[in-house]
Amino acid sequence: MTRMRRVAGLLLVTAALAACSGDPDLDLTVRTAVAGGDVAVEYTLANRSDAPMVVYDGGWTDPQQPGWSRGPVEVSVRDDGVIELSQRIIHPCQTPDTSDCGGAREPTVRIRGSVLEPGASRSDSFRVPLEVEPDHPASAQRTPISMGGRTVVFCIGFTEVTDDNPPAADGLYPPASPQTILCGEPFRLP
Repeated sequence: MTRMRRVAGLLLVTAALAACSGDPDLDLTVRTAVAGGDVAVEYTLANRSDAPMVVYDGGWTDPQQPGWSRGPVEVSVRDDGVIELSQRIIHPCQTPDTSDCGGAREPTVRIRGSVLEPGASRSDSFRVPLEVEPDHPASAQRTPISMGGRTVVFCIGFTEVTDDNPPAADGLYPPASPQTILCGEPFRLP
């Protein structure tokens, strides 16, 4: 009986490892530099998988508030003190408690995303002032901080396109959209 349990356990481990091999395979390369009073970030994202991916790379908008938009990059101060520069779903409206969204049952705020086809890659760049007001957590908003001497990381959100999760025709995705987060290597600013 013990031998049968070992064989069954080994088969389960093998099946789990095989399931992991189908995970989306995206490569993220990040280059950073301090230029004047800004942090310049350039990144390349390459889709090495067999499936198209939606990459949340365009910032927030609200179809019910024409002209309103919010950055393509959000700045968050993590609990461990690392400053995250991100293009991903990190927004109060993504939680079941929509009180930060005006109490709307279904928030109208959407994040822009674009499809990255299998085998394709995309490069982009942005600049963030060294002296910045974080977007997250809410307690840090309106309090300027300096990123000089701090550890910073860039993260981007994405999801695999499937029959159950097709790309949005208008390129806008609700805050509760599925997401996997990919981060570059943390770097320390001078």
